[in-house]
Amino acid sequence: MSKSTKKTSTISKPFRLIKTVGDISEYQLKSNGLRVLYKYIPETGVVTTNITYLVGASNEQNGESGVAHMLEHMLFKPTVTDLKNKSAGAAMKFERDVGVILNANTWKDRTTYYFSYGQEHFTRALQIEADRMRNVVLTNKEFLPERTNVLSEFDMYNGDPKFALSVGLTSTAFFSHPYGHETIGFREDIESYTTEKLQCFYNHYYRPNNAVLMVIGDIELKTVLKEIADNFSHLEPEPSVETRPIIVEPKQEGTRRFAIQRPGTTNILAIAVKHPGFPTSGWYETMIVLKLLTGGPTSWLQKKLVDTGLASSIEVSQEPTKDTNIATIFITLTKKITHQTMEALALKIIRDFDQKLIAKELPGYIAKSLTEEAFSRDSSLHIAAELTEFTAAGRWEDYFNVSERLTAINVSAIKQRLESLFTEDQLTIGTYKSL
Repeated sequence: MSKSTKKTSTISKPFRLIKTVGDISEYQLKSNGLRVLYKYIPETGVVTTNITYLVGASNEQNGESGVAHMLEHMLFKPTVTDLKNKSAGAAMKFERDVGVILNANTWKDRTTYYFSYGQEHFTRALQIEADRMRNVVLTNKEFLPERTNVLSEFDMYNGDPKFALSVGLTSTAFFSHPYGHETIGFREDIESYTTEKLQCFYNHYYRPNNAVLMVIGDIELKTVLKEIADNFSHLEPEPSVETRPIIVEPKQEGTRRFAIQRPGTTNILAIAVKHPGFPTSGWYETMIVLKLLTGGPTSWLQKKLVDTGLASSIEVSQEPTKDTNIATIFITLTKKITHQTMEALALKIIRDFDQKLIAKELPGYIAKSLTEEAFSRDSSLHIAAELTEFTAAGRWEDYFNVSERLTAINVSAIKQRLESLFTEDQLTIGTYKSL
């Protein structure tokens, strides 16, 4: 526990302390439900503020895919306050004025905005976040050019064969769950966006009781709570945002398939498997299975397929989402092999990966994962980025359990996880064929 979190007398009256785990404390603003995660890192002079809204692609309705991502773009546009001050947007002016590091990103379960800056700019950062939580002006003047930018972004991504496969794979893998579309959405839906659709989404989800504000760095707790109360207490909550539908994906029975044919020379086989949500033990076991199969020159599929000239490259994708999702292995084929033959060969290699091979390779991959985890915690900005995913999953305190989960993984667990992932009722197979 940090020095400042020990002094309960410093807790501002507008807040209640929810819990402290390790050196992070969670507070809640009584007036509107805004939650705050505070971690003190002294003697750096740097602070990162990161606000995570618990809304992402999984909260979108049919016909409005990608609206969360579209709205993320709009939060860099002028607010009511900016227009009064004749400013093009306070966030971008903040960057120009002091060189603050800033950005935002949208994912399946959350949308996140962050600033990293010298501690003397803390109040300004909070003022900007509080203002754009409720006061962004959504007009066609700002919206229509940005929608064109997002359409261009979609076209750029969709020209990538792996992205195009991912779009089809997710839609094929999920019949009911809203993970069945990519975060950017479908092009046809993007074309149909209106300011009215965005305003409705904004009014419902961009509320203090649907947000977690992280303050990580060289700033005292007393200052943090006072400034947050001063800037956020007046914002109104939305009680209905806390009621979320529980969607259970129908049971899969057999392998599902998706295919794309386009002009070109690229041929890809994609093998997608359903795995447990983040940050369960099953998610980490899946991560290690994928590393054993595809993680660099010593991995099993690399040696069996790339080193033999049957594949030119192998890549993998796994997302930290709170519900069951798919992880995908992308195998780019050479001219020596067909999609059908590669599918049969790759699945045989995976299913033949026995305990002796696992026992030989597992310690190295566990050690490497532990090292990667340590490096991901070397700055307030990196800490905030990782903590965001735990927060979106509703389990921020599990941030402190990663090493324990990794070191608990053994040969038996990996063998069982591998066998369960690559069964017929977990698979979605995608093919990208060039004409």
